[in-house]
Amino acid sequence: MKSESISKHFQTLTEQRNQFLIKIPYLSQEKLWNRNEEGKWSVGEHVYHLYLIMRMVKIATKWSFVLIPYAKMKRNKPFATEIHDIYTEFKEKKGRGMKAPWILIPPKKIRYAMDGRELVQLLLKETNEMRALVGNIEEDIAGHIVFLDPIAKYPNLIQAVQLLAIHEMHHFKIIEKYYHIDACIERVASVY
Repeated sequence: MKSESISKHFQTLTEQRNQFLIKIPYLSQEKLWNRNEEGKWSVGEHVYHLYLIMRMVKIATKWSFVLIPYAKMKRNKPFATEIHDIYTEFKEKKGRGMKAPWILIPPKKIRYAMDGRELVQLLLKETNEMRALVGNIEEDIAGHIVFLDPIAKYPNLIQAVQLLAIHEMHHFKIIEKYYHIDACIERVASVY
């Protein structure tokens, strides 16, 4: 990968997933798709939402490539390589979590349509495509490709990749809070 910062943020994403996503294939369909609380997504819906956002960022990245000539002109100017946790900041300011836009809400028909292994593979496939898409973009170009996202204060490509990792960790924490995945897996393992 040509951008050291993007590589670092993808590494963070991978490390987080190695601790969390490996648990998902071991969940029964019931544990994967049942909601523990009204109005809260199931584990499967959270993971599918992560897939949807990865896909959206990948599409936005493709569209943002029209900015490469502009980014090349600005390549010698400074740019940020880190972004703050906008999800925690929003919760602290508003006293509630951010609502997902309709395009990132898992459709009802997805429930019970896949098992945990298939769901994780879907997310990993999209992530690998995103990684390949940005792999040849130099850091000083990536730092000047900006996304039209006012909520995240117009992040550049590097920050957008870090935001994917921050967003996933946010959802992993929610899943742990409501679903206690480790306890579910221990019960399944004890049966075998």
